[in-house]
Amino acid sequence: MPAWRPTSHVPADIAPRLLDELPPDAESPVVSFLRRAHARHLVNRDGVVATYIPELASVDPEAFGIVIATVDGAVYEMGDTRKPFTIQSMAKPLTYASILDLYGAAAVRERIGVEPTGDVFNAISLAPATGMPLNPMVNAGAITAVGMVPPARAAGEPGRIDQLLASLGRFAGRRLEVDEAVYRSERDTGHRNRAIANLLRGTGAIDGDPDAVLDAYFRLCAVSVDARDLALIAATLAAGGLHPLTATVAASEDTVRDVLSVMATCGMYDGAGEWLFEVGLPAKSGVSGGILAVLPGQLGIGVWSPRLDGRGNSVRGVAVCRDLARDLDLHLVRGVRPIGAVRTRTSVARRPSKRGRSVPERETLAVEAGRSLVLELQGSIGFVAVETLAREAVIGGERPSAVAIDLRRSTRIDPAVTVLLADLVAGLGTRGAAVAWSAVGGHEAVLDRVDETLAARRLAPPRRFAELDLALEWAEDVVLSRSGASADARPERRFVPLAQHPALRGLDPAAVERLRSALERRDFHPGDALVRHGEPAEELFLVTGGLLSVWVPMGSGDARRLATLDAGDLVGELAFLGREQRTADVRADTEVEAYVLRHEAFEALAAVDPATTTVFLTTLLRIVAGIARRMTDEVVQLAS
Repeated sequence: MPAWRPTSHVPADIAPRLLDELPPDAESPVVSFLRRAHARHLVNRDGVVATYIPELASVDPEAFGIVIATVDGAVYEMGDTRKPFTIQSMAKPLTYASILDLYGAAAVRERIGVEPTGDVFNAISLAPATGMPLNPMVNAGAITAVGMVPPARAAGEPGRIDQLLASLGRFAGRRLEVDEAVYRSERDTGHRNRAIANLLRGTGAIDGDPDAVLDAYFRLCAVSVDARDLALIAATLAAGGLHPLTATVAASEDTVRDVLSVMATCGMYDGAGEWLFEVGLPAKSGVSGGILAVLPGQLGIGVWSPRLDGRGNSVRGVAVCRDLARDLDLHLVRGVRPIGAVRTRTSVARRPSKRGRSVPERETLAVEAGRSLVLELQGSIGFVAVETLAREAVIGGERPSAVAIDLRRSTRIDPAVTVLLADLVAGLGTRGAAVAWSAVGGHEAVLDRVDETLAARRLAPPRRFAELDLALEWAEDVVLSRSGASADARPERRFVPLAQHPALRGLDPAAVERLRSALERRDFHPGDALVRHGEPAEELFLVTGGLLSVWVPMGSGDARRLATLDAGDLVGELAFLGREQRTADVRADTEVEAYVLRHEAFEALAAVDPATTTVFLTTLLRIVAGIARRMTDEVVQLAS
């Protein structure tokens, strides 16, 4: 089985971040899923290859390829995805699209209906009242559709087959050609189709020479494609007619809607009802062993395996599509899910945590910007969302040390993607990345299943945090640790002598000692409250050691961390200056040392040493101005 290689050729202005930018040691969870599906169904040798067209009987019955292509240009391949075979009846929806674009639905409906027949694909059967084919997915309807393509009327004009080849090429994204050997085999053995064509000429469904129409039909069925082409054709239909790689419009949105509607009810021959019930995707099969299936708005599937069941559908192809629809919850009737799953992509260098950091730490985080990744998800997280997430997490040659995935705007995580999420976490781990979830409330059950899947593989589960800021702090710690930052630089171990506290900057040693006389040293243990919201602001805290957090009460009774402070920071400067009530709680996270300045002591010092207190107040105002600037920058970042 050939090694998987992610493929994509989207122009840079269409989709700048592609799977072919992945380093060779990375495997997408989508590929892991396809690898398992391919191995599971490879042992299925039920069915037989088509023999009524002699040339088809010579195909390798063991050939088997699976491809998924998304509407934004990712292509995932597994197995024999580049071996050529002929398109056969899978050309029928594309031919139907061609004449719909040419004439419009009303004119086409006068000659070709849209009702399922329940008959085999090559039945000699027409609508009793009109003498017209019941739908475009059976041979009678497809021959009629080919007959509606105008022939060349002058030298140099493209004939029917040339126009159809061009149309199919736009769907596939490349130039397609006719397999001449298969064409001759079809032509020489197509007696039943000749009977159908002559019957259609007699009822007026086709005009002119039925032999000329039939010759174009035989050539159309013999167009050479591969499984990747099928998936991209399906993805083009999923995208409303816009090819995801070439950005070429293959058909109008209205045409695609009509084509998918008929594919849903008539595309799988006389097994269409069972297919729609079990798989739930518009699809079309061909007796060469191919199946193309469409999840509108999201992706296309192409499967090729030549052994057929009694209805003329690929045995493995049907089984693979059934598994994909069931395991990944792709059934069309499940409803439409948004595909814009990743709302923002950034790093802790651009979106830092509220934890106070030293200048060396901030410089390290800025230099190591590519070592962290923060992904904010939104909406319902299903297969396409995980696929997008996987690509966003492994763009180019980046190897983040920490990946924080924010779920606060995610409405639901589909349990069907549990294994894919576990594969994603495991894949990031093999690249050296630690992973964390934030804002996990409401998603615990699915994340528990992800952890169980990882545990079965003896892999560590991701960290979980109640809110994004805690995850950002964790990511910063991971980056700092792996960058070789000294453990002595951590806030809980750092000490700032009072004389070097930023709040005393500008004071000479004698003034520092005079201010020290007005200060009271206090020690706090983890969990102790320095201040509580609602209390009068009678004290200012100059932190000289340890780590503490500022928590703002929310209306729901919960609290949200506003900031984390460490040695060299102030607590309560705004309320102290304004003599206001406290608006937040401040609690010690570690052992904390602080010097406390009470209003009475400050006013007493001001009475005897106004110069010292004036310099001190000026410094406080500068610090407050700096805080305001940082808050503005954070708002700008959040709004971007």
